[in-house]
Parts: sequence; C-alpha cells; structure tokens
Amino acid sequence: MSTPMDQERLRCLCSLRREISRTKARIAKLAKKSENEQDEILLAELKNTGAALTDYLRAAEREECALITYINGIEDASVREIFMLRYVDGVRSWQKIAFMAGEYDESYVRRKHAAYLKKSAKKGSEE
Repeated sequence: MSTPMDQERLRCLCSLRREISRTKARIAKLAKKSENEQDEILLAELKNTGAALTDYLRAAEREECALITYINGIEDASVREIFMLRYVDGVRSWQKIAFMAGEYDESYVRRKHAAYLKKSAKKGSEE
C-alpha cells in the first residue's frame, strides 16, 4: 500500500462501499441516458462524465480492496473479527461488537482494536 493504514483510513470503508454502489448506479443511469441521446454534444458530455465516474469507481474499488486485504491479513482471528465487524459490516457500537464477538465488555474489544493499530503503526514506521 502506498499510504500507511490508520484508523481514519479504515473508517472510510463503510462510506466508500456506499459510494461505490451509488457510483455504479450513476454510471448505469448515464449509460441508459446515452443510449437514447441524439444530440452529439450532449452525448459527448455524457460519455466524458461516464469516463470520469468510471475512473473514480476504479480508484474507490482499489482502496476498498486495499482496506479489506489489510483486514484479511490480520493474523489474530479475534482482532480480525473486530475489524470486520467495525469496518466491513459497519457496526458502530463497541458494545454491539463486543456481544457479536462473544465478549461482554466493550472496553475489551476497543483496547484490542487500539492495541493492534498501535502495533501496526509501530511496525510500519520501522520499515
């Protein structure tokens, strides 16, 4: 990855996934509109817009892939589960994550999450 992984970058994953879905819908809508367009100038503008959206979509999908690959690369299954629940599934409540991960104390999963990010950041700065 070109930029180091941090909590802010991970937090974007849920929003990024929604954006990807909406961008795909926008591209499909533009494609349908282009099929029916007769005006050459407007058709060219629609194609340019579609190309820009497609470029954005590719970049967003690359970032999504990088984030999910990072999470899948976490060796500790319990930490990986916390990250999957938080960032991939979009569970925002630490208490709910704790219950879903078989724990009862939300501070336990928060500490595990923070410790992993700290360890990962330290390892990244040493490389």
